[in-house]
Amino acid sequence: MLEVQLLGKFAAKLNGELLDIPSRPAQALLAYLILNAHKTYRRENLAGLLWPDSDETNARNNLRQTLWRLRKSVGEEFFLADKVSVGFNPQADYRLDADQLQADIDDTTSVETLMQMVAVYEDKLLPGFYDSWVTLEQERLQAIYEDRVQLLLARLVEAARWREAREWAERWIAQGLTPEPAYRALMTALAGLGDLSGVAVAYQRCTEALDEELGVEPSTDTQTLFQRLTTGEVVPPPQTPHPRSRPTVKLPLQPTPFIGRQNDLREIANLINNPSTRLVTILGPGGIGKTRLAIEAAQAHSDSFADGVYFVSLASVNAADQIAAPIATAVDFSFHIRDQRERWENDAENDQLLAYLCDKRILLILDNLEHLLAEIPFIADLLQSAGEIKILATSRERLGLRGETVYPISSLRVPVKISEDVPTIIDRHDAIQLFVNCAKRAQPTFELTVDHLDDVINICQLVDGMPLGIELAAAWVGVLTPQEIAAEIKSNLDFLTANWRDIPARHQSIRSVFESSWQRLTATEQDVFQQLSVFRGGFTRQAAEHITGATLPSLMTLANKSLIQPDYTGRYHIHELLRQFGDEHLAASTERETAVRDRHCAYYTAFLKQREPHLDGQDLHKTLTEISIEIDNIRRAWQWAITQQKLSAINDAMEGLCEYYRIRGFLREAYDFYPPDLEAMGWEGFDSPEALPDMDTLYNEVVTLLKNAKITPSDPLDHYQLRGKLLARYARLHCESPRNDWYACQSRRDAMHILSQTGARREIAYLLRYLAHIG
Repeated sequence: MLEVQLLGKFAAKLNGELLDIPSRPAQALLAYLILNAHKTYRRENLAGLLWPDSDETNARNNLRQTLWRLRKSVGEEFFLADKVSVGFNPQADYRLDADQLQADIDDTTSVETLMQMVAVYEDKLLPGFYDSWVTLEQERLQAIYEDRVQLLLARLVEAARWREAREWAERWIAQGLTPEPAYRALMTALAGLGDLSGVAVAYQRCTEALDEELGVEPSTDTQTLFQRLTTGEVVPPPQTPHPRSRPTVKLPLQPTPFIGRQNDLREIANLINNPSTRLVTILGPGGIGKTRLAIEAAQAHSDSFADGVYFVSLASVNAADQIAAPIATAVDFSFHIRDQRERWENDAENDQLLAYLCDKRILLILDNLEHLLAEIPFIADLLQSAGEIKILATSRERLGLRGETVYPISSLRVPVKISEDVPTIIDRHDAIQLFVNCAKRAQPTFELTVDHLDDVINICQLVDGMPLGIELAAAWVGVLTPQEIAAEIKSNLDFLTANWRDIPARHQSIRSVFESSWQRLTATEQDVFQQLSVFRGGFTRQAAEHITGATLPSLMTLANKSLIQPDYTGRYHIHELLRQFGDEHLAASTERETAVRDRHCAYYTAFLKQREPHLDGQDLHKTLTEISIEIDNIRRAWQWAITQQKLSAINDAMEGLCEYYRIRGFLREAYDFYPPDLEAMGWEGFDSPEALPDMDTLYNEVVTLLKNAKITPSDPLDHYQLRGKLLARYARLHCESPRNDWYACQSRRDAMHILSQTGARREIAYLLRYLAHIG
């Protein structure tokens, strides 16, 4: 039997004998394969994952040699390998500690079984490994461990097994995770043992740990429990959580540790805990770390908001009146239609969301609000109608709302000169600490010494202590020395200062680092990155491969250079500032940009077409989730299809898009997908009355579209049929409101006339069914 330990350290035994696998790449390869034992991987993908800084030929050679050594030392029977793919044999006789931790459990799982499961978690997965995939697995397994041990403690407390509860609470605390549920279980166990002085000590430990690590006070639940225990009040046993229940926290998991800003975390925590503070705006320029700080601050308060903590990205929202839709998506709320007339006359979309949130105790992160400042009354309405909701916003400008508390953040601390030893400098200066941490991910053997301390300080000063700039610069450690990195940044900064005086100074420093990184990329990597700027709201590896030709090795190279960031779901993200820089390079070639956007449009309209049949069946929820994740890319694809007259793409996306917005109830936003840009397609429309009283601005835009549609029976069949389909969809949406019956009837009549001439039986049936439904 092969026994592999990955939690706390790497170790492998074969039939009880310790195996000698000294090579870190070999350890990483075995760990990756055995953690994913039911999958096989293409050789080029594995090579790019494990040797991201090597070209494909060398990386594949390294993989071949490493795999040969592994098979020789561990045994051929444990691997599935051919010329194309590699995997671990799931039928082999083996045992993995991580598998024991994450085994399925249910309400019948015994306390003893739970103890055995959590006992294997000695420490995080593969300590000392800094690869991106390792970090993501560490986060995942740590979350599973916390879920299991919390369930174990609840069961032990419920059974009054006080000594065991005390032991396992202490074990959890010893992991250094500052878990409040562990401290609560510890206090309860000590009270059960009659040790009230121990209860006070445990509470003090909890208070100090939370203050030191997160800058927050114990939650209300912890404070209340302490008061009840110390007054001798009988405390009912905690409700046993569902075995696989997860806290309602929808925040992006970060693949890298949070560095510094402990004072900022402490101050923001005080603001969030202040009952009179409802809206906190973290203010600062792009690249300063606003989003990461907001996520970290919110994570520390996940226990304080009974109805959840939610992250809402607004970077891709381009109109202030669309704020409600992404908030609704984040909290998993769908609008619904009751009385049609009431819906439009009372702006019921906003009213429905406000009614849903009015009694919720929620912390919302509204990220990237600076471009939505002209008109954001919905946020004010939300704060007024939902008294238990708090908002943590990030913006480059003040929101200007009454009751707003602005919290400006500055750059990370950078030493002016060397006046202390290296460990003290790292400990006291966040910028240096961040550089060292990022450098170790690029080069695990990197150690900051006096020899290059001046250069590292210089780098941090050149980028003005901005986290994004530091991460980009540190990613080149291992390829360049700190002195060479500083020289590259200085050279580009001098050029920028001389030639681009209209760029803000802070952005000049970031741009200089970006240009240094850009120049160090291969031509292929440059090509991939500038194409990746076409995405909005993130992207999958499959989408990147199809649209940009990116391979997994090239994506991992860009991730290792901090130009893109993978998350735990397998999606990749680009910081908005870096995306803009990449977009500038792409826009330098109109032909190139057009080709990329064409592929992006084709991919996401096809994506929508594939899912449209599943919007009416048992896979509805799954399909809605898939579309919601990609909705920013879908919007961009649709807009490109409209402006570029991509009739096939419009036809592919139209039904799914209309149905998605209808189901979610986002009808106001649905109308925006019939923009006046269609005039450019040269379509001839139908006449309309000279004036209609009480016509909304939104309706006017739709009417403008249809008035100027210029397709006639003499046009090609696909144009003419598409005209009918658009009118049919428009008729359905239009009939949601009785205020525009003339337009609804006109579009229904025109749609039926055109569709009958083109023989579009499915569309005719669709329209007749809907007309029968509305009478």
